[in-house]
Amino acid sequence: MTVATAQQPEPDPILCRRQPDDPRPISFTQRRLWYLDQLTPGSGVYNVPYVARISGPLNIDALQKAFHVLVGRHEVLRSVFLAPGGNPTPVVLKKWAFELKQTDLRHLPQPEREAEAQRLVNQEAARPFNLARDLMLRAALFRVADDEWVFLHVAHHIATEFGSTEIMYQELTPLYEGFVSGQPVTLPEPAIQYSDFALWQNRYLQGERLERLTAYWKQQLTGAEQLTLPTDKPRPALSSLRGTRYPMVLELDAINAIAALSKASGTTPFRGTCAAFNVFLHCYSGQNDISVGSPVAPRKRPGMEGAIGFFVNTLVLRSDLSGNPTFRELMKRVDQVVQGAVEHADLTFDRLVEALRPPREAGRMPLFQVNFRVVKASVPALTLKGLEITPPKYVNNGTAKFDLAMELEAATGQGGFFEYSTDLFKEATIAQMAVDFAAVLRALIAQPDIPFSEVSVVREVSQRVRTSAGLRR
Repeated sequence: MTVATAQQPEPDPILCRRQPDDPRPISFTQRRLWYLDQLTPGSGVYNVPYVARISGPLNIDALQKAFHVLVGRHEVLRSVFLAPGGNPTPVVLKKWAFELKQTDLRHLPQPEREAEAQRLVNQEAARPFNLARDLMLRAALFRVADDEWVFLHVAHHIATEFGSTEIMYQELTPLYEGFVSGQPVTLPEPAIQYSDFALWQNRYLQGERLERLTAYWKQQLTGAEQLTLPTDKPRPALSSLRGTRYPMVLELDAINAIAALSKASGTTPFRGTCAAFNVFLHCYSGQNDISVGSPVAPRKRPGMEGAIGFFVNTLVLRSDLSGNPTFRELMKRVDQVVQGAVEHADLTFDRLVEALRPPREAGRMPLFQVNFRVVKASVPALTLKGLEITPPKYVNNGTAKFDLAMELEAATGQGGFFEYSTDLFKEATIAQMAVDFAAVLRALIAQPDIPFSEVSVVREVSQRVRTSAGLRR
């Protein structure tokens, strides 16, 4: 008699440096951005631009050299993407020159300098990257006074994300100071390059592991409804990706209150706020089956903490509001949804779309059209010795990746925004949405133990939207 034994799960491949003869694959998330770039040539939608103001005796040569070393340290910043046979392949440039673009505006009358600097910042922030030719990072200085510059850096999302910006600043600081002082600066080599992660990811997402992850997401998302928000304009056959941002400010007492309620309910502030966002979307759509996208950057494995690259994956969070639960009960439902999504976050969004093959409609993202994100704080500060530098700010480059996206900044509540498609929505509608979300959040916090649809603010917003948009349940 043979006794069957349980099959041991396949061990994870180790994340380590590539061997010289190992392939250099593109990551799954990079592949998706590459294909999107082919579909929307000439678009800066995946540019990541930040602007700051520098005051003081800036050593421009030292800053340029610091950027040059930074690009040399991180292969992904000097990778181009070639497509022999239609298959994108990253190629690391062995020779490159980082140019810190300089524009002197002091010849203009004082009142005109700021306006011209802003115009040039917007122009440079929107200028597309050529993925087959350009470095994936560029920077520019616009001089508006003898000791004052507007400083812009723009990266392509295929090579960076929020956490990478912090790493970039951490390395620029000592590099700049070393070039200013003439003293050599030796930074520890990154434990891994992004290509090491891409190889690991390609080896990881296969076999039994891929089947298990795919099975979870199929069970979670099969039959999900398409979220339908009332729009001001008919949806175009093909999205132009034009968009803009509108401030989403929350008072600090509301931030603290949702954090306290979430903790008391056994969940996290992100999950509690996500539950409130689902109620807000219910008010506007009348739907109980709601799917939103949410980015996650799983920097968990040793070595990744010092690497620059595009590690973000987008999770689809499908929540069930049926049965008219209380807000506290809904927070627990959303908690389970998010927990399951995080545990199965290694299946990248593009592989998820391949597996589910949802109906595709021109001008719509597959699986979700609304994105939700909470960041703990705004962009980290850049510090350079002897200089005053304002906190870097994201430059609105006139694009939107989704129909609607909301980002909240949890540290102060002041840095949030709605990003929206101007093909679909007017600014006045988004301004009302910002007011409504803040009101719905406060009302749910105040009455977490009654059915959410019986909260007076939820009823009022839902009724107003249905009336103005002619919606029927």
